[in-house]
Amino acid sequence: MRYSLTRRKTRGPLIALALLATASTAHAQWQPSETHSLASFRGLSVAPDGAVWVGGPGGTVLRSTDAGATWRTETVPDTHSFDFRGVAAIDARTAFVMVAATDTARIYHTSDGGATWTLQYTDQRPGVFLDGIGCWNALRCLAAGDPIDGHFVIVATTDGGAHWRPLPAARAPAAMTGEAAFAASNSSVVAGAGGRAWIATGGGAIARVWRSADYGATWTVASTPVAAGTSSAGIFSLAFCDAQRGVAVGGDYAKPAAPGAHAAVTTDGGATWVVADTAHETPYLSAAACVASAGNRIVAVGPVATAVSPDGGLTWDVTDDTGFNAVAVSRGTVIAVGADGTTARAAIPAFAPPRHE
Repeated sequence: MRYSLTRRKTRGPLIALALLATASTAHAQWQPSETHSLASFRGLSVAPDGAVWVGGPGGTVLRSTDAGATWRTETVPDTHSFDFRGVAAIDARTAFVMVAATDTARIYHTSDGGATWTLQYTDQRPGVFLDGIGCWNALRCLAAGDPIDGHFVIVATTDGGAHWRPLPAARAPAAMTGEAAFAASNSSVVAGAGGRAWIATGGGAIARVWRSADYGATWTVASTPVAAGTSSAGIFSLAFCDAQRGVAVGGDYAKPAAPGAHAAVTTDGGATWVVADTAHETPYLSAAACVASAGNRIVAVGPVATAVSPDGGLTWDVTDDTGFNAVAVSRGTVIAVGADGTTARAAIPAFAPPRHE
């Protein structure tokens, strides 16, 4: 979705009071890493081999092979005016990065660790805006974007990006009035095992989740209880711990510290969603990640806080007032990225939920 997601500082009495009201505890858990960049990072992806790729404005790409402890910074040639809000990591040498820009969609590919890049896909139709990209393997990927003529834009490849083919509008998800996706953390579009895929939406009257079981060829939709109703509200991120159990988080990016109905969970692969966080502990959250193999612990981040769920997204504790845009897991380490070149990491045990008296 085309909107401004500039960083909102956590300083100031109003946000401080809001965090105190929603947080059951606050403790430092993130260890920052140096990126030598001031870019605002939103694209984040971890490859099966543990390599971490990050995208940002100014054509900036980061790569780490040690779970975010150190980073190598690259700049894709001739992309200084573009923001790589979407990233799909294949391995330490191979990745796709996606441009999210008004009336401009591009996908680049590298197979040599970022030394060289190939422009594989470009679209400059009025209204085009890609929101996320995901890959099932090195050959098969999908990118999705805001609606044009009433249908979400879906492009896919089955040959490693040599050809990106659009899904015909008649088979693409049909949008409600105002409905779109959010390019806040590259996690509103998710590719899962067995050809499954999901797209989270907002901006309209209802926040919804589109799902596919055939690599994006056909789609069905489900409504969720996540707060919506304005152009700045809805689901910003999906995290599926397996084929059936998932969590949706979001809120209103225009009100980053305000708590509300910001989470929902599914146990049937996204066919139905039930309300979570009934105590409204969380502020706006832009990204979530499963951090336990059992699928019972979720870490989510937003511009003013870090939140942890011990039960698959049903209940939440705001554990830190450190803000980030995106979060992922690599080799037992939780990695987060955000504004001003920020990256940080923490071992999974650091996110054990606090004990209540």
